[in-house]
Amino acid sequence: MKRKKVWTQWKWTVYAAIPTGIIILPLYFIAIGGFQSVAEIFHKPPHLFPPNPTTAYYKDALFTLAPYLRNSLIIALGVLGVTLVVALPSAFALAKFQFLLKRPASFILAFTQVLPATAIIIPLFLIFSRVGLINNYLGVILGISVFTIPFATIVLNAYIQAIPSGLIEAALIDGAGFFRIFTSIIVPLASPAIATASILTLIMAWGDFIFALSFLKERTLQPMSIGLYNFIGQYGIQWNKLMAGSMIFAIPPLIVALLAGKAIVAGLTAGAFKE
Repeated sequence: MKRKKVWTQWKWTVYAAIPTGIIILPLYFIAIGGFQSVAEIFHKPPHLFPPNPTTAYYKDALFTLAPYLRNSLIIALGVLGVTLVVALPSAFALAKFQFLLKRPASFILAFTQVLPATAIIIPLFLIFSRVGLINNYLGVILGISVFTIPFATIVLNAYIQAIPSGLIEAALIDGAGFFRIFTSIIVPLASPAIATASILTLIMAWGDFIFALSFLKERTLQPMSIGLYNFIGQYGIQWNKLMAGSMIFAIPPLIVALLAGKAIVAGLTAGAFKE
């Protein structure tokens, strides 16, 4: 019996190690590629460790991509702000109120999750061109928010539905208005889901490429995803600098995922059960 239990544990360990290795190995070789020369990167067999490690390529990539890094931060925080301002009250309304267009609204929110970004790029570009939202941060922020707002609303709605309606009814009896209920009851109790939606929204906004490429033509406004694209054109394909820049770009979401992984899972599953 004990041997069977040990075998089962090892079996599940192997099952978990296979996808983990598939994910980690490319990241590892990208990371060490930034410490090697181009000749060392293409050495056969490949080096498992940099034979002559140097930080020069990382320093060069960081110096070149620093302005793009700032732009990525501005856009990601802007998307987060717009998303939470719209998604929080929307999720509250969908979860706790009955109104005429509730089902169509829920369907539209779900439909946007399977809608490709390329399907709305041209309509948004035409609209934003007429109102002066091309070549500025706001246009990209609003474009990305078209997808992050429905996503965050769905995550928050699932959690807020699990908040007992009796708390809201008791607050109404005590004379509290809906705004007071929202700020004093819903927001504090939904903080795990808000944290989850915020983290995932930041990651989605940080990695955006298509909206930034379509709406930002001035290089001084472009985020780091476009900076890496320009980095190739500016220096040719210098793989060590490209790998170093890619790793710098990946570090913030990697840190967030590692530090907040459990919080993300807890926030996504917390509203799955009702008493």
